[in-house]
Amino acid sequence: MALRPRSNPFAIFTALLLVLFLTTLAFHLMVPQRVPGAPGAADLHAATDLLLKVLGGFILLVLLYTVFARIVRRDSSPSTGIVKDNVFLDVVARLRDKEHELERLRSAAEERAREIESYNENILRSVSSGVITFNREGVVTTFNDAAGRILRLNREDVIGKTCAEVFGVNSTVAGLLNRSLSTGEAITREEFELHLPHGERIWIGVSTTLLKDREGGLIGTTFVCTDLTEIKALQEQVEMRERMTVLGQMSAGIAHEFRNLMGTILGAAKLVARQTPPDSPVHESIQTVTHVISDMDHLITQFLNFARKTDPDLKLVDMGPWLQRVVEQVLEQVPPPHPHVEVTCFPDVPRIRIDEVLMRQALGNLVQNAVEAMSDGGRLTVSAGLRPPLGRRREVEVRVSDTGAGIPQDRLGKIFLPFFTTKPKGTGLGLALVHKIVLLHNGRIDVESQERKGTTFRILLPIA
Repeated sequence: MALRPRSNPFAIFTALLLVLFLTTLAFHLMVPQRVPGAPGAADLHAATDLLLKVLGGFILLVLLYTVFARIVRRDSSPSTGIVKDNVFLDVVARLRDKEHELERLRSAAEERAREIESYNENILRSVSSGVITFNREGVVTTFNDAAGRILRLNREDVIGKTCAEVFGVNSTVAGLLNRSLSTGEAITREEFELHLPHGERIWIGVSTTLLKDREGGLIGTTFVCTDLTEIKALQEQVEMRERMTVLGQMSAGIAHEFRNLMGTILGAAKLVARQTPPDSPVHESIQTVTHVISDMDHLITQFLNFARKTDPDLKLVDMGPWLQRVVEQVLEQVPPPHPHVEVTCFPDVPRIRIDEVLMRQALGNLVQNAVEAMSDGGRLTVSAGLRPPLGRRREVEVRVSDTGAGIPQDRLGKIFLPFFTTKPKGTGLGLALVHKIVLLHNGRIDVESQERKGTTFRILLPIA
């Protein structure tokens, strides 16, 4: 079945107006020629002229409406497929595209900045050296985790503060910072002892570099520091060991000569004693000489034991039971009253290789000194624990702490020297022998003490 074309009323109305306009126009042109001078002809001519103007106006409006409607349909119809030609809409669309592109670029730049910042933070967090940056005003702007561990400071307590506020106006760090900022000098290496705000002293090594912007202008300084406290302690231990070796070798010969001379004196005194009547006043003096020479011989024996080269017989020892046995043996030999004793060995402590006899002598000496320092009672704590690793070196820390009278600060640096003693009847070889035994095990020993509060000895022994 064929489809009939759909009629358009608007087109029909337009066609009728056009036909009416043309008919009126023809009538208007023909009337003056047919009846010239006829009555009423002028009025008829005026009426047709008015009708032509009205019809022309209608036709003009219809044409304008048709054109406007076609333009509107072309711009609003989605199915025409014709590209819009509106300049304003085109400019707005381009601006929106540019805005989206700028937003994308901004997001990408922010993401890149976050990645770089995170990467830098990971680097600072991973390095073992402390990294501190100061701006030109001396204010701390960067403080990584390693710096916090080395300097025993929290990052939150340091960031935003000046160097003088953190380390002190007259500190070595402040002096290095002022020198670096004022002269533009990069310090390759400085080693010094730093006094921390809470009273602790540590050795650190510091190198500085200058922070500059793209134009080369100075904007701050970076400090890179390492903790040298353990290394300095090891150096002191090695130096002490070398001095003790030389002293022992030199003194051993002298001790032997003294023993020979005292042997002669003792033999002569015994000969005189046998020739002197028991009730003679001289006999008592001879007995005094004999006892003194015996005491001197005992002292020389101790010194020779100290000076003798000893090779430790290392065996694996379970620290828990061993600590308990040593403390019990010492307490059996010391007269009461005894202090309150606490012996602790943490579960993470492995078995270590030690000479059980030599180390029992060293630890027993420390425990005996601690008990004697608390004649009126107190608290004795003996413990063994695993120490945080120092590089590849893993150590067990044995602590002997008491609550006795303590050791004066001016004597702490001398207590491991031979013949130095604070006891009225001491020989001064006990702690020197302890120090030697610890060195034979490639270990270290240090001491902390406060008068009227107590003393703590720490023995650090390597784990094989």
